[in-house]
Amino acid sequence: MSNDALRHQMTEVLALVSEQMADIAAVQREQAQLTASAEEADGLVEVTVDARGHVIETVIDESYLEEYELEELGGHVTAAAQSAAQLVAQRAAALMMPIEERRRMMPGLSDIADGAPDLRDLTRAVFGGDDAGVQPSEPDDDDRDESAFPTVRS
Repeated sequence: MSNDALRHQMTEVLALVSEQMADIAAVQREQAQLTASAEEADGLVEVTVDARGHVIETVIDESYLEEYELEELGGHVTAAAQSAAQLVAQRAAALMMPIEERRRMMPGLSDIADGAPDLRDLTRAVFGGDDAGVQPSEPDDDDRDESAFPTVRS
């Protein structure tokens, strides 16, 4: 292969990687805005989580105690929170799927030049292997009042 052809292929691969990284950044911004809600106890308990799976709102209908015992409330809140966290993770993964598919089809730089690093590893690192999606993170201080009580619907 001539130097010009090699240079041209190398330029194309680097442009693809650059475009892929820009697309990943855009999708990650979109993922950060995701929320999901789930209900338990026949809709009397609703929990909403943010993109990281952190609970941002809990709503308990005022008629909850007419149907269920107070001892069951913790389990219903937990189940709704887990369902909502799973849903938001699925949505985040779905947003990343087109990019992951493109990453898999990208030619490797090592296919062009022996011994060159595989630039697909740069985008693979964003996915944490082959798994796409938002990973749970440690809670950070988001200026929310930690003593706030759940919302009770009337």
